[in-house]
Amino acid sequence: MPDCPLEWALFLFSQGYAKALLVPTEIREAYVRGRDGNHIYCVESGTGPAVLLAHGFLLDLNVYDGLMQRLVGLGYRVIAFDQRGHRRTTVGSDGNGSAAAASDYAVVIEHFEIDDAILVGHSMGGFLALVFCLGHPELARRLKRLVLLGANAGAVAVGSLQNRLQMPLLKAGLLKPLWRMPVTGRLLVEPLFGQSPDPAHVELTRQTLLRQDVRASLPLLRAMSYENYYDRLAEIAVPARVVCGQLDRTCPAWHSERLGRELPRAETRWLPGVGHMLGYEAPEAIIEALR
Repeated sequence: MPDCPLEWALFLFSQGYAKALLVPTEIREAYVRGRDGNHIYCVESGTGPAVLLAHGFLLDLNVYDGLMQRLVGLGYRVIAFDQRGHRRTTVGSDGNGSAAAASDYAVVIEHFEIDDAILVGHSMGGFLALVFCLGHPELARRLKRLVLLGANAGAVAVGSLQNRLQMPLLKAGLLKPLWRMPVTGRLLVEPLFGQSPDPAHVELTRQTLLRQDVRASLPLLRAMSYENYYDRLAEIAVPARVVCGQLDRTCPAWHSERLGRELPRAETRWLPGVGHMLGYEAPEAIIEALR
């Protein structure tokens, strides 16, 4: 599978998976050294107001390729990175807990001299964005807005039958072999989506899951499961837009309800027929939340 966003976009074209997809004129890649010695893989494209994209658990920055190219075409400077322990970003000496992973957000913001930016966090990316805001309030002041997509502030297994069933299989190493088989893999991935998912998006998600080192990422799953920051959301002064699919089984509705209610400056939008994979299912809603 391709390793950089430009190659990935060309791969999508060759497979017929993208319609009217615009390839950016320039993709700038960088490995940024983290505070504990890890290496954070980042890409940057475009000029204009800054948007920082943070992906979810067992995904990587390539799930944002289509959205990134759309945003560049709309006049944004877009920066995306692989989360700690995911794809091309390594784990440093501090391990892969929530505080260490949130410190990578701080490093990326400092390295790219981001100011007055919009931070988009999907699922785990939103969880870590909130941990970042709580742990690095001085840098959080550089953010113009949070856009939280199917996100949570911890306790991610509560109210989700899908998570309760799949987490033990994931920890036992049994899910990846099932993802590897196209038929069972697609059957397991489809519940991440809402009504009538695009088969191409389902397959792209399956391939993305197969690229990940599950063992390296498990500490972040434990963090989302056992940590709970809902009682601290009032400390976050950054304006937020909470976007949630009404058919999201991975981060059920109560997460978005509490985020919208307890973040002091939040607005919530519910998307009918949409599941958890908002980057594929609802790019226009994300763009609207940015604007």
